[in-house]
Amino acid sequence: MYQPTPREALITLNLIPGLGSIRIQSLLEFFGSAELVLQAPAPMLERVQRIGPVQAAAIADWRNCTNAPAEMEAAAQMGVRMVTLTDADYPAALRRMPDPPIVLYVRGAWQEQDAERSVAIVGTRRATPYGMTVARQFGRDLADSSCTIISGLARGIDTAAHLGALDAGGRTIAVLGFGLAEFYPPENAELAARIADGHGALVSEFPLFMRPSRNTFPQRNRIVAAWSRATLVVEAPNRSGALHTATMAEGTYGNRVFAVPGAVSSPASSGCHALIRDGATLCTCAHELVEDMHWGTPRQLNLFEQQITPADLPDSPESRLLHALHSGHDTLDALCSALGMGAGELNPLLMAMQIRGQITPLPGARFRAN
Repeated sequence: MYQPTPREALITLNLIPGLGSIRIQSLLEFFGSAELVLQAPAPMLERVQRIGPVQAAAIADWRNCTNAPAEMEAAAQMGVRMVTLTDADYPAALRRMPDPPIVLYVRGAWQEQDAERSVAIVGTRRATPYGMTVARQFGRDLADSSCTIISGLARGIDTAAHLGALDAGGRTIAVLGFGLAEFYPPENAELAARIADGHGALVSEFPLFMRPSRNTFPQRNRIVAAWSRATLVVEAPNRSGALHTATMAEGTYGNRVFAVPGAVSSPASSGCHALIRDGATLCTCAHELVEDMHWGTPRQLNLFEQQITPADLPDSPESRLLHALHSGHDTLDALCSALGMGAGELNPLLMAMQIRGQITPLPGARFRAN
């Protein structure tokens, strides 16, 4: 009888229809491992928060409704790499999410430094010529300033942003709202191939053959918001997924939100104007965004990286804690383990560093280095 490895057990859970990352997180916290989840009977599964009879029955029947080995073989044949939450090369920026993707399907490659100067450029699928021109210009100029452009490969603003990054020979990450075997929209297949061919990555948390739906795109948006340090809304009406991404970027992850103004009479820009009224930073060029983010020029960044290394940092509790946060140890328990400190000793340090603005508390009892 097939007994999945710990990694295969995570992939199996991700394949169970209707489960999702939040419920899987609840299961992992309750049972301690994915393998034990798959061994549990339905009545015990129902004791887990957010798991009802329908979900419990699906999990208990995992042998009949999933096939992790077949999924892994199909991914390998398509040139798709699968990265689970427990793998060492899982992106640190996503590991800090309250509901991180359990499995990432990847074509191409991300780099850990992609998250250092990452800008999400988002907006409407029904972009005007003005919006398309501006999004492509921002994508090109930001990529030329060593920023990684993150977007969703949808029609309209997303497409223009990715194209702009490629115009500059820069890096871009496309986060998809469907499985990598179900490409959408079809006219962006060539653009996707260019991104994966040395300029970044196509990334999805959904099983290979999952088709796009009304629910998958909002799920995708949270990854875009988490992976970027700044979010730029180029053109969006009042009801737009781009506004949802901007709200999460600021409210959940504490990131800066920028918005490009349009004509006051243009419905396509009404959402951007609302963001600006509510406190988003008005932005008219890439230089303004880079300056407001205190990123300086690429030349200045390279000099900084050459002059300062971890070995140069003072061996203080604060520097060790910041290094641990950057390495992905972002919960109290993880920090205690990484630093060899008890909670009674660590809590005052965390509070002092919050007061000094060195770290920020996040939902889910996590912390982020500023």
